Amino acid sequence: MALAKFVKDVGNSLKVMGTQMYNPFWWKSEGKKNLLDLEKKVPGAIERVNNGEVIPEWEYITEGKLGWEYRQVLAGNQDPWCLESSHYPRATHNRPHIVYTMESYRIIGCVDCMDDLHYINYILVKSGEMGRCRDCGSCYVCLPHPEPELIWVDHH
Repeated sequence: MALAKFVKDVGNSLKVMGTQMYNPFWWKSEGKKNLLDLEKKVPGAIERVNNGEVIPEWEYITEGKLGWEYRQVLAGNQDPWCLESSHYPRATHNRPHIVYTMESYRIIGCVDCMDDLHYINYILVKSGEMGRCRDCGSCYVCLPHPEPELIWVDHH
């Protein structure tokens, strides 16, 4: 008897979920709920989304970030680990990939030959020097970070 009731309940819940998935009004209401949740985290988000702006996740996602990284995100630092770099279509010695660093060197994984190979070529590039990938010949220049005051140092 209990098994029959369980099977019936599971069948009803699957029916409801299937109906919701194919119902455009349900998706619209879920989208409104998501926008309201986003508005709680980022004031003015609804107006920005309605104007066509894409809100970057660093403004509203703080889950999974702990300690120093969490404080960086709350302070408004978009890239606390300096992982974003400028990419060109194909890097040559005239137009290299520019990578910023806070140290005197940077270890870089080549992005130009990753489509062709099943492994990543890592290159150690010193600040102010140019490094070259041994497989595809892409060039990388490591420069000091332009705004080091954005990087907040944790003294704990």
